[in-house]
Amino acid sequence: MAQQEAVITEEMIRGLKYRIEHQVPSRAVTYPATEESLVRFARGYGDLNPLYRADLDPAYAKTTRWGGLIAPPMLMTAMQIREREKARELTAEERELGKGGSLPGIHGFYSGDDIDFFQVVRPGDSLTARSGMSGFVEKTSKYAGRAIHITNETVYTNQKGELVGVARSLTIRAERGSAREKGKYGDISVYHYTPEEWKAIEADYEREEVRGPKPRYWEDINAGDQLTPVIKGPYTAFSTMCLTVGMGGPPGFLGGVNAEAHQMRRQHPGAFSMTPYGFPDNVGRVHWDNDMAHQIGLPAYYDYGGERICSMAHLVTNWMGDDGFLRKLDGQFRIFNFYGDTTWVKGKVTQKYVRGSEHLVDIEISCVNQRQATHAVGHATVILPSRVHGPVVLPSTPDRHITFV
Repeated sequence: MAQQEAVITEEMIRGLKYRIEHQVPSRAVTYPATEESLVRFARGYGDLNPLYRADLDPAYAKTTRWGGLIAPPMLMTAMQIREREKARELTAEERELGKGGSLPGIHGFYSGDDIDFFQVVRPGDSLTARSGMSGFVEKTSKYAGRAIHITNETVYTNQKGELVGVARSLTIRAERGSAREKGKYGDISVYHYTPEEWKAIEADYEREEVRGPKPRYWEDINAGDQLTPVIKGPYTAFSTMCLTVGMGGPPGFLGGVNAEAHQMRRQHPGAFSMTPYGFPDNVGRVHWDNDMAHQIGLPAYYDYGGERICSMAHLVTNWMGDDGFLRKLDGQFRIFNFYGDTTWVKGKVTQKYVRGSEHLVDIEISCVNQRQATHAVGHATVILPSRVHGPVVLPSTPDRHITFV
């Protein structure tokens, strides 16, 4: 018997409204930062900066302004990815009223981030994440018809109670059956590279530049400056495996394996669908299984959105050097990044300015694939050292409202 496809219902909408009105938070999650976890995360998205990679040069980080190893900025969001959709345990009354707001069986696409950074993370730090749904809107998409765009806010603090960062993530929930019927991506297939194209990709990898110990001073920057692109891909299932290991485990909505998977199937049956072979498997396999991708109207499996925001951060940290500080980063993931796709992450300086003691540079970012399609766009703000006013001073207070603290 074929598995019935879930559809978005008014009961689901009421559940979402309940979570917004009552600001139902996820449980607080604490994540210890170790040298191993920092290195593993940087390796997970292919960062070669020894400031984050003690395995490449154990002594290097001690020579920098930080005096030791620090985490890539996006490490904190590994918690966000792992714990996304894990709301706190509901009461029996809330479950009966259908107020979980979890949209069981409605496929989710991690589709964007808007992040503020305030502190660096070092080995020995302990990060705590508190999050909740901050808003949602109903939309109609060309890909799947009716869709729900959900915004979650996650606040990260360290063991000292200091604010490390705030991430506002966008998840799009859409009906699998409708997506398959509409067939928006029906004219796309796995890309076949010519020998010349592959040679050009390898050459672009050789041109990547890690600024590292050479300061990039604010006074030397001009609007219109181009950043040296970072290359990602071709995307494969192994890319997903590496990022998953780097995050310290699978995203929260994927659960685990064996007995843990059995428990999750009982608690969240909508997170599983039947394979062609008569057994259920986690819907997260859209990131490594073409059969599941076909069930939602896609030609091949696709990447985690979290990998693309890591790629944007990678571009900026390569460019700013070890003396700079990534202050803000946002990204929108517009189309899918499929198996076999290669991405050129590009950036351009749009303006420079001073705010208080901060010497800031804004950067426009785009992710372009081998088909010349832009699959993601974003913006970054960097604090750079000044030749006149000295090194970067870390920001102390947020400049916008935080809901879940």
